[in-house]
Amino acid sequence: MRIAVIGDLHYPELTLDNYLIADARQGFYETFMERFFSIPADLYVSVGDLTNYGTAEELEDIYSIIRRHGKRFVHVLGNHDVYGLKRKEVLEITQQQRFHLLETDSAMFAFLDTAREQDLNDCGGVLDPIQQEWLESVVEYSGETPLLVFGHHPIYATTAKSHEPMHYIHPHVQIQEILQKKQGPGLYVNGHNHYNSIALRKRWTFLQIAAVLDEQAARIIDITDSLISIDTVNLSDPLLEEQGKIIGEAIHHFRLREEPLGTDADLKHLIPLLPAARKSAAKPVKVTGV
Repeated sequence: MRIAVIGDLHYPELTLDNYLIADARQGFYETFMERFFSIPADLYVSVGDLTNYGTAEELEDIYSIIRRHGKRFVHVLGNHDVYGLKRKEVLEITQQQRFHLLETDSAMFAFLDTAREQDLNDCGGVLDPIQQEWLESVVEYSGETPLLVFGHHPIYATTAKSHEPMHYIHPHVQIQEILQKKQGPGLYVNGHNHYNSIALRKRWTFLQIAAVLDEQAARIIDITDSLISIDTVNLSDPLLEEQGKIIGEAIHHFRLREEPLGTDADLKHLIPLLPAARKSAAKPVKVTGV
């Protein structure tokens, strides 16, 4: 099983303030998404902030690019994706599920919604009680089978910047306590903080991915019977870098990172798997959410 993942894309709408970036926007996003979907993979994932403000125009435009490639694509909601519209309206446009579980022979995949709806004062993450109960049931059901969890926001005090205000899922959620019930290996994948980072906490590996405007790259997660490997594929070239800079400097609600986005150790990692991994007999409370 192979999964290709991108960080915060921040596709912006054109306004009176930034209409001069129209050509750069078209060239950048069409080229980047074409290269992303050209990666051989079974599943393609965005860890949120696919759009810059979650307007209908942004969502419809980026999904028109995504859908023409005809690939299996999952978009977990980021805070920027639910600024402009209600969550229900966003899901109607994207035809995505709010949270859900995917099972394969090699692993299980849980996709979360950690975004606060239309909250411009707090961009930090949350997880409502329904999802907490659901995630706990998924963790228990997964048993020793590898479990990969995708959410926009990081877990507190794991990856880079995740101890800073509004840079994590609020600790009152107790998601760490839920994840630590996992019997086998777990991998949590997030964006939000715009830095590459890998952190290890007991059975869990935490993978954070930088924003696409800062770094035109994707993570590749390969799962075999004996190993989960994390690697990075560079999708950039000088023109794409220049277009990304033009967009990043022109749009609101986004700031290009001037400092390093991480180290080489934050780009690759190996998670060994024990043989005979198995699921628990108990089924999750529910496997989809809208």
